[in-house]
Amino acid sequence: MTFSVNIFALVLGMLVNMGLGALWYSSFLFAKPWMKEANIAAEDISKSSNEMGKVYGLTALSALITSYAIGFLVVNLNLTNVVDGLLLTVILWLGTDLSTIIKNWGFENRTLKLGIINHGYDLVVYGLLTSLYILIS
Repeated sequence: MTFSVNIFALVLGMLVNMGLGALWYSSFLFAKPWMKEANIAAEDISKSSNEMGKVYGLTALSALITSYAIGFLVVNLNLTNVVDGLLLTVILWLGTDLSTIIKNWGFENRTLKLGIINHGYDLVVYGLLTSLYILIS
């Protein structure tokens, strides 16, 4: 087992993750339904620049960790084609995100729609990152 991944793919994966997040949660795509389902008002998003700096810093760290985890799996599973990467994507998503949607829906009274918006994003990110690592490595 190796713990090293392609550094270029690692950083690019983080940037792809954050870029997709900016698009996914923008008014162009899912901002309005996401805010409604999460009970977030526009004023809640208008935090101070210091608070938003922390939020974006933690988001970048999270995106870097996700990118590393995907890269680690692609490397150690010796995935060499995108179809295998997309199969890994589905397995990861079913095993982690779908189970989270179900728990959050059941125990936290979150709506299924909110779960689909949030974790649909993860599904797309996982697919993009597995493909990225396979194509670059």
